[in-house]
Amino acid sequence: MGILSGLIRFIRIGPPPIRPSQPAQSQQQQQQRPQSTAARDTRPAARKSPHNPLVDLPLDEFLRFERDVAWKRLLVNVNPEGTSKGCVVASPSKALPDYWYEWTRDSAVVERTIVHRFIRERRAEDWTRLTEYIEASRIMQHKQTVIGGFEDGGLGEVKYHVDHEPFTGSWGRPQADGPGSRIVTLATLAIHLLEQGKLEEVEFVKRALYPGRPEEGIEWTGVVKGDLEYVATNWKIKGFDLWEEVSGRHFYTLLTLRTSLLLGARLAALLSDPTSAARYVSAADEITPFLARFWDAERGVIVVTVDHGKELGAVGAYAGTADGADVGKQVKKESHADEEEEEGAENYDETHGKISGLDTAAVLAVLHAGRATSWARLSTSGCVDPSTVFENGEKVLATLAKIVEAFRGLYPLNEGRKKGEAVALGRYPEDKYDGVGLSIAHPWYLCTAAAAEFLYLLVEDLAALSTSSTSSSSSASFLHLSPLLHSSLTSLIPSLTTHLPLPRTGVPRRSEWHENGQLEDSKRDPETGEEVEAIGRGARDLTWSYAAFVTAVEERDVARKALERALGAGVEAEEGALKGKGRE
Repeated sequence: MGILSGLIRFIRIGPPPIRPSQPAQSQQQQQQRPQSTAARDTRPAARKSPHNPLVDLPLDEFLRFERDVAWKRLLVNVNPEGTSKGCVVASPSKALPDYWYEWTRDSAVVERTIVHRFIRERRAEDWTRLTEYIEASRIMQHKQTVIGGFEDGGLGEVKYHVDHEPFTGSWGRPQADGPGSRIVTLATLAIHLLEQGKLEEVEFVKRALYPGRPEEGIEWTGVVKGDLEYVATNWKIKGFDLWEEVSGRHFYTLLTLRTSLLLGARLAALLSDPTSAARYVSAADEITPFLARFWDAERGVIVVTVDHGKELGAVGAYAGTADGADVGKQVKKESHADEEEEEGAENYDETHGKISGLDTAAVLAVLHAGRATSWARLSTSGCVDPSTVFENGEKVLATLAKIVEAFRGLYPLNEGRKKGEAVALGRYPEDKYDGVGLSIAHPWYLCTAAAAEFLYLLVEDLAALSTSSTSSSSSASFLHLSPLLHSSLTSLIPSLTTHLPLPRTGVPRRSEWHENGQLEDSKRDPETGEEVEAIGRGARDLTWSYAAFVTAVEERDVARKALERALGAGVEAEEGALKGKGRE
């Protein structure tokens, strides 16, 4: 029980207090410091924050405070003033960069946190938000976009203006994970309502989500049904990744699409539509072999993209993140596609310079679409589906271990942190997107939080393993760690028997948060980690960042309870063994 007692002690008590950052170094001291592998930023030094009272809070109190702030700021970005009902803006930032849009993917990920809270707490205001989001989704599904309409590929559109009108400028299209993510969110809600909801909620599912109102035409097709038909028909088509930079086939996208189809099949079966259910399962089964291709055994990592390149006739030659190739300009509704096509085609790199193969999208994929799969478990001996035996959390953990090590030496912000201590993570080591243009990349809150959340999932798996009916045999085989798992654990979690340091990887140091508890920017300055002007550093109040923090803290609570149960079960087992010996 040494490992479990160490785990529970860390999660219950937390790490030692973290003190405020040291004052800025002198120019001479900075010159003496070893140079990072990242390019140096020539812009003015970041502003230092005064002493932050959040530093002095006990960890649990700090996390409760920040969770409440994150919820508040997340909800501020749901239907803010000046937007149509159901709109989820990516950020209130309207320039440098302009994130005043509703991305299909971001909206689905954010609304999923609301779905989970509604399932737990049944808040009336959350039900209102969800029904408005569903209606907004229906409206956007039936808009004619630059890549098509409802029945010919238009659901692969990436983002919409805040009045639900589609964006018509040049961009990386299609992005099929958008409708896939929306299925995961809304099918989860629909299944809950069918199984535990009131009669009127069941009728709502049939009317608004699946199948809709066939007698009233395609405009009244259920939102989930419409997305499922798109995914089942178009999952093979290459598209752009979640960072909107690389075209090909992506781990994040395909795992999302498979999960969405399986959830859709379950929903269809509940609503007595076996024909559609079988078709969705069949499409999901076709995706599974593709997922095996993302494991690079030679490098020991999950690569996030294979089959680089675009489909013939694909729209858009280039798409950077945020404002694409047109960074620094105010994006208007009128298209400037010709200008961007000409400019982007000259310097287009199909791999976007990702030579390391490392990308936090591999972890995000499991969090957003792989929680119920073996990708989120270390103990896969009970896997009964031979087609998915290649899927296991070892590979994700090994990938994360290499990502952490890559970023440990990349950002000066991470300098001086020992193995096992928290490090700030970005999207991928070769990233050049600085939040406005292409120069020097920064850590991302949502990527850093994802590392912690994934590790908490593994903690739950370890706890469940220790309390299973076959725990003695399972634990014995589990302790004979494969070389891959052994190297990952020793690298990422150096001393499980005394502490579990890395789950706080997902929580920036308390001295790095704003005094009001807000995450002002989507990224932090790589040199200092301190508060900087939002202009030039990324979108402020990124809604996805708040959702990522909320889910990481919630997963921490679940992991702690799982460990408490495991520890209690272990104590009972030991007491029982002692009593048995006494009777002998």
